[in-house]
Amino acid sequence: MKKIEPFPGTITMQTVPSGRNMAGITKKIVLNEAQTAWLRKWFPEIENSCIMQASGLSHSTLHRFAREMGLQKSEKGLQGIKRRQAAQVKKVCKRNGYYASLKGKQPSDACKRATAQMWQEIREGKREHPARIMARENPKKYRQWMQRKSQSRKEAHRKEILRVTYGLDRKTKLHIVMCKYTKSQTSHRYNALRRGYILMTDCSEQGGERYNIYYDKDTERAEIFERNLIADGFHIKEWKE
Repeated sequence: MKKIEPFPGTITMQTVPSGRNMAGITKKIVLNEAQTAWLRKWFPEIENSCIMQASGLSHSTLHRFAREMGLQKSEKGLQGIKRRQAAQVKKVCKRNGYYASLKGKQPSDACKRATAQMWQEIREGKREHPARIMARENPKKYRQWMQRKSQSRKEAHRKEILRVTYGLDRKTKLHIVMCKYTKSQTSHRYNALRRGYILMTDCSEQGGERYNIYYDKDTERAEIFERNLIADGFHIKEWKE
């Protein structure tokens, strides 16, 4: 991270009008002339994280000032930022044994211990989950990450269904249900579960339980509901231990 001059002075809050008719009041951070000049000098050349650390400004406040002042990263500044970030990533990857793992070697013991320690601290509540930190500090990046994760899972699920369909070896542990119900049947099964009816996990044609729905003494039975189930192709049976 490139060294920069210290932030001049301290951050101050000022009461300003707010609301559609400017009838209310609120407090917001304001910069003096020296602080404004400092931000104009360093924002085009330096990473936002470095500026935030030096000034004490939050992510949203820094972007508000940049928007109001019309500040953008210069081409030379972006090149320097990418170069420093790449060097930092390379340093961390070498320390954690990532490059060695790409060559067919196992991650280093230090990498394994650090990873296990991190997840142990997260489970014990001593450290915040990285995804929660991203959602709080960079909501846009978090939404994009969640969208990519969702698309990746859908694609893996689609490929796994094709493997099962054509009798190939499975490569994931995703739960695959090959039987399909109509929208009406799916809705009836869901409502039956809510009423306390018993449905079998195996709903394949070979299992023989595809259209069977059972009831016991705790089931919230209804004559009209069961009549609709039967009309939709289901069989209502008493559950026997």
